[in-house]
Amino acid sequence: MANDLTLLIKQTIANCTDRVIWVAYSGGMDSHVLLHLLASSQELPCHRLKAIHIDHRLHDDSAQWAMHCAKVANTLGVDFQSIEVEVLNIDSMGLEAAARMIRYQTIAEKLSTKDIVFTAQHQEDQAETLLIQLLRGSGPKGLSAMAPLSPIGKAQMMRPLLNTNQVDIKAYAKDHKLEWIDDPSNINNKFNRNYLRHEVWPSITKRWPSASRLLSRSAQHCADADTLLTDLAKIDLAVLSVKGGENSLNIDGLLSLSTERCKNLLRYFIAFHHFSLPSAVMLQRIIDEVCLSAEDSMPMIQWPGIQIRRYRGEIFFLEPQKTVDTQQSFLCKTPERLKLFDECFLTWLVVENMGISKAIFDDGLRVGFREGGEKIKLHGHQYHKSLKTLFQEWAIPPWERDRIPLLFCGDELIAVVGYGLSEQCKLEAGQEGYLPLLNSV
Repeated sequence: MANDLTLLIKQTIANCTDRVIWVAYSGGMDSHVLLHLLASSQELPCHRLKAIHIDHRLHDDSAQWAMHCAKVANTLGVDFQSIEVEVLNIDSMGLEAAARMIRYQTIAEKLSTKDIVFTAQHQEDQAETLLIQLLRGSGPKGLSAMAPLSPIGKAQMMRPLLNTNQVDIKAYAKDHKLEWIDDPSNINNKFNRNYLRHEVWPSITKRWPSASRLLSRSAQHCADADTLLTDLAKIDLAVLSVKGGENSLNIDGLLSLSTERCKNLLRYFIAFHHFSLPSAVMLQRIIDEVCLSAEDSMPMIQWPGIQIRRYRGEIFFLEPQKTVDTQQSFLCKTPERLKLFDECFLTWLVVENMGISKAIFDDGLRVGFREGGEKIKLHGHQYHKSLKTLFQEWAIPPWERDRIPLLFCGDELIAVVGYGLSEQCKLEAGQEGYLPLLNSV
């Protein structure tokens, strides 16, 4: 079996030509075996192998574990880094998920586009992941469990032992007299994976000895099905995107699909924009409460990190925005960069013939926000128009309107930043003025 593992690693290295390989080294048996296999390989020069250990500081002995990992890496002649992190959001995410998120995030920050990180998940890990996803009611994407190759930041993550039975990994560790860390949290059955591993898995394998291999095969079937569903979503999106914007989909086009294809496209589009995926209940609410709502309604549903809204036949997928205090205002005596809210700034571009003149700044230019009832006579127009009418003509979604800065000279609205200037902003030929712009940097 050791020869099989050595051959597997040799083939894996051959597919990573000239790339620096980082091993996510926890100090446990599985990652120790992976590191030992790579360090012992004649095909991998030492300068292309690094080990990284993430100290979550969740156990009193974590500093000693980091020292153990450093000692092992030094013995193997492998460049080693240990990084301490703080695990946040434990209450909302759960300890396992929160620790995994900060671990992967920290590792990703160390990698370049030419790097690849190896992790030591094996066949039993894959089978456990599939069972956990089944018990969560997951669809094909979740049931695909862990991919052999996946992105991590700017780099890639590979799981070369994913089809390897843990029995073979343990045999290799014993044959080479490896010493590893046994994290006591791994026997705490309050964690779902541990409960499954210690209480459920032994009964399964007693009845079905090949369970890990068979369940891993099922995960691959689900991965294949998910690939086909993704391909189908891309085909449907190519048709809808003729009318849809970057963060929106055309509702009529979406509803022209079958219910299954409609939901499939929604899942794909949400994932493509890096939002958290909705539950089955929330996905149905998108269709019932947003897509099928009245044209003049203003529905909004949300879950952590995303808002779904409707406007003019489009369904929009948005990051949540903080409410702007429309009562706040700023006095500008000079065209200086001004922070308005969040990370949005008012900046100025020097132009000729049209813009905010020095005289207006001297009089006291006020920056404010919409309160209701504002009117403006735009340059080149014969009459004043209400701001509400202009927003409708400019097709500005209602949820964005309160965030648009307005410039006033006295009580007169003279500019809607990013959209229009009044006749008062007309300058003499060749005269310099300042064009207001809204920037996020």
